[in-house]
Amino acid sequence: MEDFHQIVEVINHPGEKVLATIIRVNGSAYKREGSAMLFFADGTQIGMLTAGCLETDLALKAKEVIERQEAVIFQYDMSDEDDLSWGQGAGCNGTIDILMEPITEKLTEDLLLVEELLQRHKPVIGLKKLDELGEYVFIEEDGEPFGNWSGPLPIIEFTSKSGVISHEGPAVFQHTYQPKPRLIVFGAGPDVKPLVSLAAETGFSVVVCDWRPEFCQEKHFPKAKQILIAFPKELFKQLSFSPYDFVVVMSHHFKYDQDIVMKMLNKNIRYLGVLGPIERTKRLLQSDRIPSGIYAPIGVGIGAKGPAEIAVSVVAELVLVWRTPLHERLELLWTIPD
Repeated sequence: MEDFHQIVEVINHPGEKVLATIIRVNGSAYKREGSAMLFFADGTQIGMLTAGCLETDLALKAKEVIERQEAVIFQYDMSDEDDLSWGQGAGCNGTIDILMEPITEKLTEDLLLVEELLQRHKPVIGLKKLDELGEYVFIEEDGEPFGNWSGPLPIIEFTSKSGVISHEGPAVFQHTYQPKPRLIVFGAGPDVKPLVSLAAETGFSVVVCDWRPEFCQEKHFPKAKQILIAFPKELFKQLSFSPYDFVVVMSHHFKYDQDIVMKMLNKNIRYLGVLGPIERTKRLLQSDRIPSGIYAPIGVGIGAKGPAEIAVSVVAELVLVWRTPLHERLELLWTIPD
């Protein structure tokens, strides 16, 4: 998922830091534009840009950036197949440009503000000047731009893609920060445990809901962000939903599953999945057909058996849906004038 959420959790920790961001990829690479990681002066690293190919050298570069307090762009050629380059013989057939920026007090404040907006389900566009390194701006649809930027802002469009834009002016790197996807699981039986654990590891903020306190306990779901104990009718009084929400229904109680599914039909969410055979889901819906917005049977068809394998298939489907770009909907298109 978005590297930013992992980084911003520790951005206030003491010590000097450097933010490394992939701004350009030509050819193949382990991760794409917009991927980021954080280097601390004491050697601590948060995140990953490659499969360990470059991180050692980037750590050395980070020390130089901290010493000079100046942003720098480094290019790595990952196409070599020998061990003479910092690609270490990766043979990935691509080059990577990485922007490394010292984390200032101002940048820290701005990154925390970005996170605050994301928690309110507001995507934020980030722009970084590549000819005047160190200048950046964050743009939220309804608010005022903020950051460290001189001169007019370029015309931009909301897009989920990251990369270098130039148009007629200087080159600028653009990246859209997306709110963290939330997975709401209705059901807290034993088979839910591996799903919650794997989804949280993958980057989802997980909420577990059930009416049975003996099942719905923090000790059973240590990686869950939130645990709610209530019957479906009361749960819906405690929950609000957004287009960044994924919902899985797996309480194994027909009446409660039916109540939940029927309530979710008119919610604007990204994903609704129902565990169980397709005929059961039809009975839940009291219909001979399942609407296209409902994933049933749930999960990618890998022949999964048992809770762990089912968790893998479900999370794979969640990631597939999350990574599949939505059409650039009219209401999400906006520009910033000169």
